[in-house]
Amino acid sequence: MKNTNERTIKNIRFWRVAVVLLMLIPMLEVLVLLPFLPDTVAVHWGIGGTPDRYGSRYELLIPSVVVILVGSLLLKESFGRQPKGFRAGGLLTLVIFNIIQPMILYVTVHPQVNILDISFGRVVCGLMSLVIIVTGNYLPKVSWEYRLKRKHGFRTRYALSDENVWAHTQRFAGYAYITAGLIGAVAAVFLSDFVCVLVLLLSMILATILIYYYSWTIWKEMQENEENLRQK
Repeated sequence: MKNTNERTIKNIRFWRVAVVLLMLIPMLEVLVLLPFLPDTVAVHWGIGGTPDRYGSRYELLIPSVVVILVGSLLLKESFGRQPKGFRAGGLLTLVIFNIIQPMILYVTVHPQVNILDISFGRVVCGLMSLVIIVTGNYLPKVSWEYRLKRKHGFRTRYALSDENVWAHTQRFAGYAYITAGLIGAVAAVFLSDFVCVLVLLLSMILATILIYYYSWTIWKEMQENEENLRQK
């Protein structure tokens, strides 16, 4: 037991160091690049992959500040009890931004480059699909107790009404998320930037609808069983 606790403490410390590094690297990248940029730079790109809005170079600091805030929240939460998958999901979120930001900075420095030429949409689609798959693996592990203590899990009015409905909903939501994530990952490999993002979005909308419907059917079945027992 002692060795297990020591290993857990060591893993948490390693995780915190990784979070600190990943939350600070994007800001350092922007600060290093900032003096070499013109006062006005591309800050947004349209569906065609070309810049459709320009702004101050200091706007590039905004996403990095958001990442620092997210990392700070993760560190704060790490000092309390977290559900399974919390650390992996949080770290993956920071890793994804650390992959995306260099691509954005590259096309900012080289505005003549179409952002789709570096498969930006497919990269984002693939990374988001990975997040969805990890989330799907985590959902069935969210216990009934966490529904109130933390805002975790797929929360429907039916799932929140009964522990059994909650468990069934989270399990089905896990399968639905993993399936949607796999569809998005395949789309990112074989389809174009815009189409793969569209496929992933539609997959998540369908998954959400199915989860709500499944949660309702479980709740309705439970209500009917209770009614039958009362009639007997």
